Amino acid sequence: MNCFLRRIQTVLSIVSWMTVLAIVAKAAAGWSGPEWFSFWVFPILVAAAVGYLTNFIAIEMLFKPYERTGFHWLRLLSLGLWRQGMIPANKERVGHELGNVITEQLLKPEEISREIGGRLAQMTTDPALLEQIRTAVQLLLRKNEESVIRFLIPQIETSLSDALRQSLTPENLRIFWDEVLEKNLASPEMRGKVAGEIVCGLRARTPELRELLREFLRDGVRNYVNQRIRLFSGAIGDKLSGLVDYLNWNDIEQQIGAKLTDERIYGLISDELTKLTLRLHDWLHSDEAAPQMQTFLDGTRAKLGDFLHRWLSENVPQMVNRILSSDDLWNWVRGELLPALQRYFNFWMAHDGRRIIVEMLDLNNRIEQSIARLNVREFHGMINQVTAEHLGMIQVLGYLLGAIVGTLQQVAALLAH
Repeated sequence: MNCFLRRIQTVLSIVSWMTVLAIVAKAAAGWSGPEWFSFWVFPILVAAAVGYLTNFIAIEMLFKPYERTGFHWLRLLSLGLWRQGMIPANKERVGHELGNVITEQLLKPEEISREIGGRLAQMTTDPALLEQIRTAVQLLLRKNEESVIRFLIPQIETSLSDALRQSLTPENLRIFWDEVLEKNLASPEMRGKVAGEIVCGLRARTPELRELLREFLRDGVRNYVNQRIRLFSGAIGDKLSGLVDYLNWNDIEQQIGAKLTDERIYGLISDELTKLTLRLHDWLHSDEAAPQMQTFLDGTRAKLGDFLHRWLSENVPQMVNRILSSDDLWNWVRGELLPALQRYFNFWMAHDGRRIIVEMLDLNNRIEQSIARLNVREFHGMINQVTAEHLGMIQVLGYLLGAIVGTLQQVAALLAH
């Protein structure tokens, strides 16, 4: 309310209440004053005060009394008939009616749900929004990188450890041997390939075989001589073992390589693989094999677990950063994930989405419950802040109309005489 109107209302309020006091004093003392005052001024002041105070009381009766108990001048003025203000007394009904009116004419839930669905669908195709999401995700992960890694590593490690524990079992090892390795080794062609790979490996390591053979011969000569000739306490054995070094070991190495190409070597290795296959099959299905395989697999799982933990600790941070910074990931999100989400969202909205959103909004009950919980005093103060100027004008207008009516009445009385 502006200051000028507030001052006018204050003056009119004072004048109106003084007029009421003057009526009481006149009735009690019988004082009438000068003729011009009793005929013109006083009746007009009374009519104006009635207009002002009537509007004032009507506005007050909208909210006061706030409660149905306790003393209030309006209750006293109405001889107890007016027990509570109109709005507090009908708060639940007002809330119910407001909920119906607002949802039927102002905020229609169906239109709101349709608009929400449209906005959400547009968001899935907004490149700027996707870029904001990407920036926010990367920033969030950079700030919480250690926490993410602490969460991811145990999860991945647990999953892989469970997979290893379920896979590395004696039964699975036997199945793998019976259905994969043994079937392949049963084929002459496969045994030939394996034998060829073994021979190629041995030929590649002929220098090592040569050195092993030289060491074997040196030790053999030394031990033989020392056991046969004990007179010189091993001195002759050491000297004679040195003669082995004078052999042409380069030529021996070539001969070893040539011998390894002999078809008989392939046949021997192939036959040995056949025998080994049979022996391993019998051993794997024997009672003594199970505990030994279990011990072996337990140790293998433990070593794999240690290796897995070290590898994850070293590589997961780089993997996470690389994946989340990858343009390919976000291009996939933009090109495939978001369109798929939009299609699903449109389908959902066309079937159950709008109904679910309307039920979630529940505007009728929300409005009704909000008004039911509303403190009447706070609501009255809020109304006064918004409508104080208009309510003040109503009271001023009541005063003016009352004064006009009083003037017309007196003019009519004067003309009648």
